[in-house]
Amino acid sequence: MAVNTLNQQLTPSAAPDMKVAQTDPNVSSAHLTDADYGLDTPAATEEGTPAASGNSGSNNNYGISTPNYTEGGIPAYPGNDNNYGINTPNYTEGGIPAYPGNNNNVTILPSFPSFPSFCPSCPSTSYGQVRFLNASTNNFSINITVDSTTYASNISFGTITGYSTISDGFHTITVRRSTGLRAMLVQQTFPFSANERYTMVLVDSAQGGVNLIQVPSTSCSNISSNIGCYRVANMAYSGSNFDVMLYSHDAVFRNVGFEDVTAYKQAAAGSYQFYITNAANFTVIRELPALVIGAVVTGTFTSEPLVSYQVDISGRSKYTSYLIGNTWSGSNFRVLTVED
Repeated sequence: MAVNTLNQQLTPSAAPDMKVAQTDPNVSSAHLTDADYGLDTPAATEEGTPAASGNSGSNNNYGISTPNYTEGGIPAYPGNDNNYGINTPNYTEGGIPAYPGNNNNVTILPSFPSFPSFCPSCPSTSYGQVRFLNASTNNFSINITVDSTTYASNISFGTITGYSTISDGFHTITVRRSTGLRAMLVQQTFPFSANERYTMVLVDSAQGGVNLIQVPSTSCSNISSNIGCYRVANMAYSGSNFDVMLYSHDAVFRNVGFEDVTAYKQAAAGSYQFYITNAANFTVIRELPALVIGAVVTGTFTSEPLVSYQVDISGRSKYTSYLIGNTWSGSNFRVLTVED
């Protein structure tokens, strides 16, 4: 609350001419009083004369009452010891109250707690990244929103978007048809972490309809310049189970079931030819711990390959091959390999 400051110096009325007063027959020659001079100064009290602030040569303060010095000392008032009766606070534990900028206008500013605010241009440490893959074999395209923001439009089967930023925390993803009535197909909520990358995959649900699968890429980051990482995700159809083989007939990944995502495996930089077969029932088949170039061909495939594909792996990069589609519809079984 602002305090009004009184800086007015009162001036007494002009004293009457003493010579005229003594010769005037209407004026008594008795001793003149203060009232004769038009002054109205209060009488001194038992405690003594009023304390005139800032004027040591006169005790006449013209009726202005000023506070006595308290135990804490002279009231703190910046730049002017004459406060003319203004009640200012004593020194507190934190020191003299801060009066900003103007010593003549005493304004005490309130303090407020600080609250975090949303910042669209905040550092990347507050955000992760997300992309979307339509692996559903439905013959219509889709639109995808995160909370109330559109992230993808008219996404058809086998299409994957680029990465977009997403804030740390839980977000609701809604998938709708992009044509016709734009009916909602699925709506799910997922957690997202800052500085992580995610691929959200729309798949055909085993119970009918569609489902969303979250595929994070959180590992295989501390690798040398001539080593990359590789994994496989089965997003084809319910009940599917595949082996991933090299041209050498060695198994890279075995028994990859529907909606399964394998762990990354290290791979020497170079080009690899892979084959997808139905999963074999032989338990003696072992997986390679890592991928190397120039493996010797040994044996034959235990089942006929469904599809073959090539992947070029670079050092310090990681890749995922998504198995999508089926063998009985227009959405043919295929492999989509992307860099994570």
